[in-house]
Amino acid sequence: MVGKGKVMIEKTVIGGKDLFFTVEEGMAYWGDHNKAVKMIDHAKKAGADAIEFQLYRAQEFIIKNSPKYEILKAVELSDASIQRLIKHAKLKKIAFIATVLSPSLIEKLASWGCSAFNINASDLNNPDIIDRVSQSGKPFFISTLLATEKEVDWAVDRIHRRSSAIPRFTILHGQHTMFSEEGGPKIEETSLGFINVLKKRYGVPVGFIDHTPLQWMPAVAVAAGADVITKHMAIARSEKGPDWHICLEPDEMQETITWSKHIKASIDQSVKSMGENEKKDIRIMRKSIVASKQIKVDQIIKSQDIQFKRPGTGISPDQVDKVVGRKAKHDILPDQIIDRKDLK
Repeated sequence: MVGKGKVMIEKTVIGGKDLFFTVEEGMAYWGDHNKAVKMIDHAKKAGADAIEFQLYRAQEFIIKNSPKYEILKAVELSDASIQRLIKHAKLKKIAFIATVLSPSLIEKLASWGCSAFNINASDLNNPDIIDRVSQSGKPFFISTLLATEKEVDWAVDRIHRRSSAIPRFTILHGQHTMFSEEGGPKIEETSLGFINVLKKRYGVPVGFIDHTPLQWMPAVAVAAGADVITKHMAIARSEKGPDWHICLEPDEMQETITWSKHIKASIDQSVKSMGENEKKDIRIMRKSIVASKQIKVDQIIKSQDIQFKRPGTGISPDQVDKVVGRKAKHDILPDQIIDRKDLK
């Protein structure tokens, strides 16, 4: 089962040479439109390629007698607010990813110009969301947290069977434990090795949703093969939004994105290369051919007359055959670095 077609979000090819890094706001704006705008600004400044908002209509999302219904209803964003956020994201040149939790919003979001959809892990087995997103014409992500391999197979098969056009999607691997474990998943349970298994199985790009609180975890996931990283951010953890304990603050996020993108650039290099500072170190670390004793003028230099010592500013040891057997042009002192101008 191989996914066909290029996955592109805005101007970035997913799975290409560039890492695609998404900041997930995690409902940290608490329904405040102005704070949501600031989240977009912070994500852009941190170097993110996209910001992801979870969008819903409470009456479609959760039963009314749930104790969380009124809270979710109070903080849901209006249609007008969502449209303004999408426009602001376009102005800032950052992709707007909609994790859509209510079916009625999908067509609207596509018409308003969202960059891509994300099928939330809670909807991986939801045919209503899967069908509408895969038929929207937008690129999309499939979040496989909480799922078994069999459930992922089911979702991917359904996407291929129900999409009239070539489905362009990316799979997101990860774990979700925040409701039962505040510290996020244990490192040894993140199964980063499964990223490349997913790539081979489905023939599509694969990313990692990081629900650990660790700054360095995204870079490790990139090293494991992730094409996309999604990481939660809050303007301040002290505000204690829904996922505050796994969120990074903006300055931390900027560092994390920088590390991750540098790692991606390094992994994509398939040739041996040296940085400018490494070239400087050669002169310090390598060795040169030096006189082991005094060498007289016109003396034929023998192997016992030389040694190899630091620094590497003289003739390289691998050029020894071009020194042994030559005559000294003048006296050469013990421990003196031999230069070509010292030889006849």
